[in-house]
Amino acid sequence: MEILITGAGGRIGIHLARALAAAGHRIRAFDLPGQRALQHLASEPGITIFEGNITDIESVRSAVAGVDVICHLAAALTTHDVEDQDFVDSNLNGTFNMLVAAREMAPGLSRFVYVSSDAVYWPGLTRRPLYLPIDEAHPLTAGSIYGATKVGAESMCHAFWRTYGIPFTIVRPTATANPSELLDPASPFGRRWFLNSAIAWLDSHPRTSAEDRLLAELGRFDDAMDRLLLLTDSNGVASLTMINDARDAAQGMRAIIETPEAVGEAFNIGPEAPHSDRELVEVLGRRLDMEVVEVRYEAVRPSWYISSAKARAVLGYRAARSVFDMIDEAVGSTNG
Repeated sequence: MEILITGAGGRIGIHLARALAAAGHRIRAFDLPGQRALQHLASEPGITIFEGNITDIESVRSAVAGVDVICHLAAALTTHDVEDQDFVDSNLNGTFNMLVAAREMAPGLSRFVYVSSDAVYWPGLTRRPLYLPIDEAHPLTAGSIYGATKVGAESMCHAFWRTYGIPFTIVRPTATANPSELLDPASPFGRRWFLNSAIAWLDSHPRTSAEDRLLAELGRFDDAMDRLLLLTDSNGVASLTMINDARDAAQGMRAIIETPEAVGEAFNIGPEAPHSDRELVEVLGRRLDMEVVEVRYEAVRPSWYISSAKARAVLGYRAARSVFDMIDEAVGSTNG
């Protein structure tokens, strides 16, 4: 099959492109011009590079023309510190462009896979989900502009299916990373538990009053020595959460393409079970031989994790790696 992958230079996209090419599919890898990760794919067999922007309908039409499957991963992400308008431009208008191009340029399209996010369920820091783990039946209660644009894009997929017969499947991954990001203080994940990176990030962004108090507390440890940070609530309880390996997420999306029963459905994609932030930071401390500083924080992120039971039942999906497997791999690569 001829498969277009938007956001092919991203965390999940690059693994998906390689996996599908290795399975014998012809891949069009679409991403912004100059993406270094995208260039790694240029020399690999079965992969053709298309540079462009999903907000530009003409470059989208060129990439879509005649494809059998579209995997639409390209999006503005919260981890990239973008403005609210960027979420609207890329996640809403960009997805609209993709669907219009699919209608006009790909009459034989067998699947439009839209990669959404578990942020469609996230009600915001001041509210709690109705239940945990969150399954696909949970109301879509987006508490952020990012999440709201993902809900809107999902609705467009439904509308284009009903109106124009474009077969779609929605994927809602939980937080997804490559193993190396867990040890990188500058990554969106590393700044959650590398103390100096957390201080630098808070200091460089607009803050709430609670974050002002947190920054002042963290400043007591601001010296030349880096440490790991564990945030807990007022009772010393750490949140439960999830981090998925990007390779596992890519395998879940490959299963969607190969499963006819996936049409018209939405699937959560994540690891087998949540982990405690305490356990994660303590494991990192032992593996990296770093001190762990525990700080109680009034606005600590509440526990948040999803269920992938539907993906297991319908797609046969099962994550191969836990976050601790990812840490082991990353530490092994650093030491090796």
